[in-house]
Amino acid sequence: MFDRDTVVPIERPRRRAVLTFLLLNANHQVCIEQLVDALWGERPPRSARGQVHTAVSALRKLLPGAVAPAGTGAITSLAGGYRLSVGRHDLDTVDFCREVAEARRLTGLGEHAQAVRHLRNGLGLWRGGALTGIDAPFAEPVRAHLEEERFAAYELLADIELGAGRHQELVPELTALVDRYPDRERLVERLVLALYRSGRQTDALAVARRLRALLADEFGLDPGPALVELESAVLRGDPDLQSPRRHARTCLPRLRRLCCHPARALPHHRRTGP
Repeated sequence: MFDRDTVVPIERPRRRAVLTFLLLNANHQVCIEQLVDALWGERPPRSARGQVHTAVSALRKLLPGAVAPAGTGAITSLAGGYRLSVGRHDLDTVDFCREVAEARRLTGLGEHAQAVRHLRNGLGLWRGGALTGIDAPFAEPVRAHLEEERFAAYELLADIELGAGRHQELVPELTALVDRYPDRERLVERLVLALYRSGRQTDALAVARRLRALLADEFGLDPGPALVELESAVLRGDPDLQSPRRHARTCLPRLRRLCCHPARALPHHRRTGP
């Protein structure tokens, strides 16, 4: 977490988890029962409420002025709970969602260059994985949701770039992503298409077959019909694959379903003070 350019260390796991859950519900009241359930699930210890109060008290000493204007207090006590107040541009995930929403709007208007700029701005806010180091029952579903939003944004970016004929420029970026996330089938589809359009049919087939082997060996699964169809088209050298309108399926419906709730946030916070 940051106060302007200064790192504010939150070293204890319980405090980090409490702060993260408050950030995920920033500017909304969070009752004690919600915090207890988020931190321990169905079997909280008898001291759970006391541990929550202790963690919040410690966070107040660490955070004054770090997540709210001086004098207002970062965490406010309310009847039966707390509220953490943040400003409009203080949370990376909220800004990420705004950038993706604007990119989606611009894509619908045909303003693809501007859409790409917003997508890259949003994706550039990510620093590693979501909720890294947070170990609590609430963390894994939120982590999975945020990662899906991230990949949906990458997929939309790839679709726009492929549609604009920038397949060669896209290959290194997609290759790096697939190397890091080799089982992300939709990213693999886009890399296969970008390689094929760059005149690298053999490499495109190798990427598709590598995913096929990975899915079979690690999960006992076959690839989805989209990748099967694409692999077959690459194998026979289908000229239709060269058309930007073919096999560059938009991610807009997925992004509409996945778009972040404004109160959801990564456990990275920054203050944009003077």
